[in-house]
Amino acid sequence: MYLMLITVIFVAIIALAAVWPMCFMHPLPSGKVEGTDITAIKNRSNNLFFISAGENWIVIDAGSDSKAVQSEMGHLSIDAGKVLGVFLTHTDYDHVASLPLFSNATIYMSEQEKQMIDGSTYRQLIKKNKLPRVCDADKVVYLSDNEVVELGGHRVRSIWVPGHTKGSALYAVDEKYLFAGDAFKADRGRMTVHPYTMDRRQADESISKIENECSRYEKVFTAHYGIL
Repeated sequence: MYLMLITVIFVAIIALAAVWPMCFMHPLPSGKVEGTDITAIKNRSNNLFFISAGENWIVIDAGSDSKAVQSEMGHLSIDAGKVLGVFLTHTDYDHVASLPLFSNATIYMSEQEKQMIDGSTYRQLIKKNKLPRVCDADKVVYLSDNEVVELGGHRVRSIWVPGHTKGSALYAVDEKYLFAGDAFKADRGRMTVHPYTMDRRQADESISKIENECSRYEKVFTAHYGIL
């Protein structure tokens, strides 16, 4: 009896520790970000971002709930068929769920992130990351550090920031906006290590690398903490 009670308490503590950081996440509300051509969609505890490209779109990350994303896109009159490309900051489950909606899009990610989905590196002890099954391998493009993609009239530059995952990346769009994914936690204007990070030492090094660079951009968008 006592052993069962202790087990239940232990499991409850583990579960609480796992979800507690989510209580402090504050993604942007769905809608157009004032003064920009960027539309944020709130999806549970994070954002994905749609960047206007004429009649088309470029998307940063893909959220955790495909049905919820589709519903929000409908409210905002965004046509999934007009998404040209989706740039993944990394491949955790809450950043890839709505990829099947964008059937015409090319998927971009860091070359180092490939190990997170091919079984080479496990995200957790017995769990690896994966893309939704409908995503064709021939539509995935792996980017090197500082590689530039010209798409929809925009210039998107990949910046490697390993730590949160082995292949985490930032994306600088037109050298005006920076999309950080989960490379760091934004805490009262400060950058600290994201709570669900694989390698905290490596993440610290990446944060040191980009901390000063962030001041170059008009806005720095995070996945879970709004605008830095």
